[in-house]
Amino acid sequence: MPELPESMLQKDRLPDQNFAPEEHLYRRVRPDDWDDEEIELDAIDFPDMSVTRQKYGKPDSARWVGANYLNWGVIGFQVQDIPREIPFQGAVIYRMRPVHMPNKRNYPHSEVQVFEAPWDQQHREKHLDKASMPGVPREAQQEWRERLRRASRAVLRPGEDDVE
Repeated sequence: MPELPESMLQKDRLPDQNFAPEEHLYRRVRPDDWDDEEIELDAIDFPDMSVTRQKYGKPDSARWVGANYLNWGVIGFQVQDIPREIPFQGAVIYRMRPVHMPNKRNYPHSEVQVFEAPWDQQHREKHLDKASMPGVPREAQQEWRERLRRASRAVLRPGEDDVE
């Protein structure tokens, strides 16, 4: 595997939660999740979908976690494409937002996280992690995924090199 670019290392940099609406977020996608120009729904994964921030990394940075990913494709969408609120059946509101979650060897790493709030807004929202997903209706999960899939565009096709 090629050497990790210096820009990927966290060093002493802290998380940055300021996301511009036009900032792109990139996600690596298995070659099997491409159907010509169409991106399969399985490319969009919740909860806590891993993405790479444009502000701190190029699209190709989404592939740098391990040698197994170097030939995967990369899709992208803008922060403003993330649905802010999705009301569901008059009972809850789902909120989605990006969260910068850098780690030692991947400073651009972020996640698109989902939060659940009661419809009446009387209680605080709660972060939906893997343990809480079985309680979330499948239809709601499919809606989140489909909205982001429609906003996503091919940035690098499987095996294609970054041109920057």
